Formats: sequence, structure tokens, C-alpha cells
Amino acid sequence: MRRKKLSIIIPLYNEEKTIIKLLEKVSSVELGVRKEIVIVNDGSTDSSSCMIKEWIANSQNDSEFIYLEKENEGKGSAVRHGIKKSTGDVVIIQDADLEYNPEDYKQCIEPILNGNEKVVYGSRELSAGERHYSYFLYLLGGYIVTNWINFLFGAILTDEPTCYKTFDGNLIRNLDFKGNSFEWEPEVTCKLLKLGYNIKEVGITYNPRTKEQGKKIKPSDGFQALWITFLWRFISVRKDRNKLNLLSIESEYLKKCRRLTSLVWLVVGIAFAVRLFVALPSIDNPLEKLTRPDSGGYINSALSLVETGKYNETPQSDSPEVYRTPGYSLFLAGILKVTGSFKWTAIMSCFLSALTCLFIFYCGNLFGGFYAGIGASLLFCFNITSIAISPLLLSDTLFTFFVAVQVFFFFKFIKSKRSLYFLLAILVASLGSMIRDFNQFWILPAIFILFIYKEIPLTKKLTLSLCSIILAFFILCPWMARNYMEGGGFRLSNLSGNLLFNNGAVLLSKVNNYSPDYNREKLREMVERTYEANPQLYNTLKKKTDYQNKLLLDIIAEHPVTYALLCFRPWILLPDAPTFFEVLGYTQTGRGTFTVLSEKGILAATLYYFNGQLYLLFLCLPLLIVVFITYLLFIIQLLKWIFCRKWMLFFVFLACAEYYLFAPGPITMPRYQLPALITICVMASMTANQIIKKIILLKQKKSA
Repeated sequence: MRRKKLSIIIPLYNEEKTIIKLLEKVSSVELGVRKEIVIVNDGSTDSSSCMIKEWIANSQNDSEFIYLEKENEGKGSAVRHGIKKSTGDVVIIQDADLEYNPEDYKQCIEPILNGNEKVVYGSRELSAGERHYSYFLYLLGGYIVTNWINFLFGAILTDEPTCYKTFDGNLIRNLDFKGNSFEWEPEVTCKLLKLGYNIKEVGITYNPRTKEQGKKIKPSDGFQALWITFLWRFISVRKDRNKLNLLSIESEYLKKCRRLTSLVWLVVGIAFAVRLFVALPSIDNPLEKLTRPDSGGYINSALSLVETGKYNETPQSDSPEVYRTPGYSLFLAGILKVTGSFKWTAIMSCFLSALTCLFIFYCGNLFGGFYAGIGASLLFCFNITSIAISPLLLSDTLFTFFVAVQVFFFFKFIKSKRSLYFLLAILVASLGSMIRDFNQFWILPAIFILFIYKEIPLTKKLTLSLCSIILAFFILCPWMARNYMEGGGFRLSNLSGNLLFNNGAVLLSKVNNYSPDYNREKLREMVERTYEANPQLYNTLKKKTDYQNKLLLDIIAEHPVTYALLCFRPWILLPDAPTFFEVLGYTQTGRGTFTVLSEKGILAATLYYFNGQLYLLFLCLPLLIVVFITYLLFIIQLLKWIFCRKWMLFFVFLACAEYYLFAPGPITMPRYQLPALITICVMASMTANQIIKKIILLKQKKSA
């Protein structure tokens, strides 16, 4: 059987200090394949040429050598010439310096040799050790170029400018690229992504050199890469596609890649269609049918932004809005400004909910592979609570989208240990705090996870923690300062004062057995009497909010265990079938169902809400089954981590799911489960994927 061949393309320009040592490393590395070393001298003016010829002549190595000389045109031109002369089954690019280690070839070429991939990039960001760099600007430039490509092409690369780009030989020799300098790299990447190829990334090591040591890339190359990438977003690749389609193997592979990519977007499309279909009966009259008691504050401040340009309580009021953070109101105002209708706000919310499925797919793909990602996105796609809440004029859908992006970056950090992803998670969490203010405290469980991560050095943990706090403060401080200037205190919002009448009332009802409504009214009367008796002491909103917060803390301090237990309320995970039917127009809200739930339990509340018409539940039975399966698989995965003592993953779940179930306090609203559903769906899909693999393996063993 013919041994497969690896072609190693080495573009060279004035590297007399390193080229011989590199050739010795490349020729001596053991890979189990034949090696073809293609050296392309791009017009060097030093002694490189003589040194290489002499070394090849005296080499006792069994590798094949091809030495080419040409006029100086740039790295891209040299790589192109080398690829044309190559004959290997796999082709890898190797710079002529010593920044990259040939010992990393094995993990780069294996996915191609075993037929699983066509393109593999060696990522410096996925290596187990610390990420080294010669200059911070180079590191930053690489991040910018990589994420610019990700944005334009919907990719999830971590290190596009890497040298170790590895290709199926048949593919790269039939792919045209014209870039003569460093711009050949983004050009090839963009073409591959546009053609539908999956780019697999594996971790590699990196030992950077400085300009004084011979580093040639310049800041202008980074700007050129950004421009080239933008152009290739719109340039047709039909010629390359037609050429590759003549190769039957490539044609089948491309079809497979396109099917997988289409599957992801199909889930997003189905999610959008389902949400829009459910919202249709109410979408023509959103202000009446798609609002809840909380909606009024968002709508009024959004109208104020549109009509006056000021974030006030209402368009007619001169009082600044300090009770709510501005994120969702800005979202509403932006759509209203463009469309002039709340109907489009509901449609856009449905789209955002569907787009959340995309980031849930990314999260599942990170931990369980492609099909685990698809499964997780499908579980969220058909989750009845997500469907029901998506068109409502409430902040939950927008907030859940931000949490999905935040969790994705956090999961990326857990997988790669790269500081950038941790900081990006904190960045998105801070921006999410401008939608729901309690998200500002998510930094605490995130830092806790950071400190229990054994593979990260203590100095890095301390540095990251400090940088995270500074980053969050930098983002949130301007709005907190604005509220301080408006008399609301140095805080994101004064909504925390109302927790006394919500969480405090629920806690008291558990203690004194009176209804939450009764305790709420009594608390309001007590607070009003206090304000009337001490008008000078409580003459600002800040002082009033501080008093209400202190009173709540005093009540909690008297019954801390009871309060903590109330925060762990499993019924928050109940599927929101009531809202589902309200959006469809079958039932009505505002009848005190949650009071019945708190006093008499789930069954009594269900009978009360549906007025005895329980047959309506059978209309959404398939969606309820999806919820049941999700929770069952999720519990299995959670128990598996506990029994296997995978405490790191267990605590990651606590940070990304339980935090969002616990943070709202004793108030039970099914819509509060949405941010936690992201992690729950991922965990459930991981279990499902493992079960399916085991079933397939058992069937294969039986058939064998």
C-alpha cells in the first residue's frame, strides 16, 4: 500500500540565520508519511541560497527536496509557486524562521490523512500553554483580522493569520489565489469559507521573534488583510466552484459541508417561522395583546427617546427614567424610529429569539460536536417558553440573546483557556447589564470559576480578575454616573427598591402565612408613613431607594434560610403554556394566577387559569414533551458530572444556568428561565448525543 506524502512548502527570503536549523528540524520529524520539502527562495540577497544547496547536497535524509528560485514578489507568490510544484496528498505551509515547531505537524495533518477534514489550521490560541507574542499590536491585529473574518463569513476561527495552514493536496492545487504578499492568507481563508469548506483548528505551539530578529510583517499588512477580506465577501467564487466540481471527491465533500451549514441555518429559520406563526394572531395589535405590566415603562421611555431624544419616564414628562436600564428601550426606540410600528418590534424580537439558536449551536458544538450543537439549538427552538415570550414587548428575549453570546465566549474560555474570551464574556455580560441590571453581578460566579480552574496560573487569575472588574466598571460607570447626577444614586437603576414589595412580600407571606398581595400592601403603607413622617430625611429618590433596600435586607437577615430556599424554586422551570395561549388569543392574563400558585399550588393554579378547559394543554402537548425530554436529559448530564466528579463542569453550569434561576429571587415567572435554558439545552443535547452514539456502536457490534 502506497504511503501518503506530506508536502512542506517553505517560502524563504533572507533567512540565513535560521534556515539550516529549520531544515534539520523539518527533515528529522517523525510522521509516518513520506515528506516532500519544497523550498522557494523568493529572491534572497543573503547567503541563504548557497547554504541550502550545500545542505541538500550533503543531506543523508530520505526526504524528497525541491528547491526553487524566483524574483522577489512576496510570501504569497512564493507559496503559490511551491504549491504548484508539490505532489503531496497533504500540503502544509512552514515559515523559514523558527517561530513554529515542526513537531506540531502531526496534529495538523492527521484530520486530513484520516479523511475527516480537507483544511486544518494550527491555532496558537488553542495551545495548552500561555499565548506568547513579540508585540501586543501583532496579537491585537491577529484578533481583529480573525474576528472580522468570523463576522463576515459566519465562521468561528480563533487564529486566521497562523502560518500552519494545512490543506488536502488535491484541493489546494486546484484552488486559485492571486495575493503576492501576506494577503494570500485571508484570500485563501475567505475563498474556502465561501466555497463551503469547514476549517478545523488544532492547538500548536509558538515561539515569536522580534523585528530585530527578522520578523517581516507590518501593521499595513493587517489593514490590507481587513480590506481583502471585505472584498472577498462580495467577489464571486463561481470559477473556483466550477473547477472543484469537476473533481467528484471535492464535489461530494462540498455538498456535505453545505448540507451541514444549511442545517444550522435551517434550525434558525424554523425557529423564526414557528415564533412568527404563534405571534400572528396578536401581532396586528401588539400594544394590547403583546404587553405585560412591565411593558409600560419600556414603551414610555422608548417613545420619549423617539419623540424628544431624552431618556425620560414618558414623552410628556421632564423626569429622567432612572428605574430601568436603557438597553431594551433603546432597542424599541431604534425599531420605532425606522418602522414607526410596534408590530416590527415583535417581529424583530422573534428573529432575535431565533438567532439565539445559532449561538446555542456554537455552545453545543464546543462541548459535544456538531450534532450536539444542532440538538441544543433544536431544543431551544421548540421550547414553549421561548416561543411564547419571543414576541412580547419585554426585555427577556433581547437579554437572552446577549446571555447566549456571553455564555458562548465563556465556554470558549473554558475550552481554550484564552484570556481574551474571558474578557469578551465579561464585556458582553456588562452590556447585558444595560438590559437587565442584575447581570452586573454575573462577574462574581465568572471569577469564581476562574479561580477554581487549576490549569491557569495564579498570576493570570489575579490579572484577569482585575482587568474584568476594570472593564465592567468602565462600561457601567457612565450610566451609573448619569443616574447619580439625576438624583437616583450611583447605581445602574433604582428598580432594586421595588424588590421590597416583590421579594420581600413573598418572603413575609412564607413567614406569616398571609398572601403576597396583603404583605405587599402593608409594606407600601409602612414605607409611605415613614416618608410622610420624615420628609427631610427622605427627600430624594436615592434616599428612598436606599431605605427600601435596607428594609429588604433587614427582612432577609431575620429569615436568611427561608429566603435562600425560596430562591431555589423549581416551578420557575415550568413551561409557560399560559403565555403561549395568550399570544395565540385563547386565554387572558391579569387574573391573579400567580397568587393562586403561591397559595394553593400548581394544580389549582392550572385549573384556575384555564377555567377548567384543560383540553387546551393537549394542543401544545408536543412542545411540552420537548420540555420534559430537555429536563430529563439535563438531569442525567448533571448527575453524571457529579458521580464522575467533574466538578469544574458542574460549577460552570452553576455560573451559566443556576445564577439566572437564583438571581431574580423568590418571584416566580417562567420567562425568567430563558437565560438558564441556554446551558440547560446544551447539557441535555450532550447527553442525547452520547446516548445516540452508544446505540449506534451497539448496533454496529451486533451486525459485525
